Amino acid sequence: MTTQTSVPDLLARTVLGGISNLALADLPQGDNGQCIARLKEILMELPEEIEIASSRLNTSASLTLAKATSDALDTIAALGGSDQIPAQSAVELSKLLGDLSAQLGAALRREKADKVRGLYVIIDPEVTGGREPLEIAQAAVRGGAKMLQLRDKLRDKGEILPLARDLQALCESNDVLLIVNDHVDLAAAVGSGGVHVGQTDLPVTQARQVLGPEQVLGRSNRDIHLLVESQEMGADHVAFGAIYQTTTKPGGRGPQGPERLKEAREVTHVPLVAIGGINAANVGPVIEYGADAICVTAAVGLAPEPEAAAAEMVEAIRQAGGKV
Repeated sequence: MTTQTSVPDLLARTVLGGISNLALADLPQGDNGQCIARLKEILMELPEEIEIASSRLNTSASLTLAKATSDALDTIAALGGSDQIPAQSAVELSKLLGDLSAQLGAALRREKADKVRGLYVIIDPEVTGGREPLEIAQAAVRGGAKMLQLRDKLRDKGEILPLARDLQALCESNDVLLIVNDHVDLAAAVGSGGVHVGQTDLPVTQARQVLGPEQVLGRSNRDIHLLVESQEMGADHVAFGAIYQTTTKPGGRGPQGPERLKEAREVTHVPLVAIGGINAANVGPVIEYGADAICVTAAVGLAPEPEAAAAEMVEAIRQAGGKV
């Protein structure tokens, strides 16, 4: 008579196999070391023999495995538990996997920091000179943009979704980072590189609960103390401006001037994005005072030749000593 293995027990073997492979993963040094050490200890306390993969996982694969293993643990609990994983161990494993996922996500976001550089183009359907937003985005990428942001203040999210998907596909195929403005749920839905929020948008902590752990979060800042606040909240990069007079976001106080970027740079330890009225002719001082990335809208979106305008801006950033 053959004994049938229960679904929870099958899942338990999946969980233990996942944890065993995470324990051998090739992960960056840091807080996750404590999680890995404790995972190994729990495995040694369990009687089940687990087959361990021969190849070491990288950070991205480890994050995927940690999330899948955590989901399997939740399913075991919902089905009433498993003899192979005692309830107390399951609770601790679930917390460890959650902590590890958060730490791996933070490591991946730090890796993405290198992409916050050079030309950062906002794709706004209202700032295209009558052309399709995707056309402007394609031209910007061909011209050398390293980041795009989808900003649509007028349409409902259901209407924005197709463009968001097209932009994400474009960015993925060109190693460009797509950032979605304001709409955290839309960023999560399309798997964009991240989201950008303003001072009055969803707070950073709540936005993190919606985003994937590997998605970056940028935050707008008008004043120096807000730059400090955004970093304390956990923003992965910060925007500062307006540097010069701008026509795309009229109203409010006058421009900061590039000199104020020096003060902004002194308090900023994450990538710093300068925004507001910047073009190829005036970008030099902005780079000189410490901006990592230059964010523009009209300089590319309203240019007669968006690709040429983007390429000119990239070259101006390069000539000024910026990373492109």
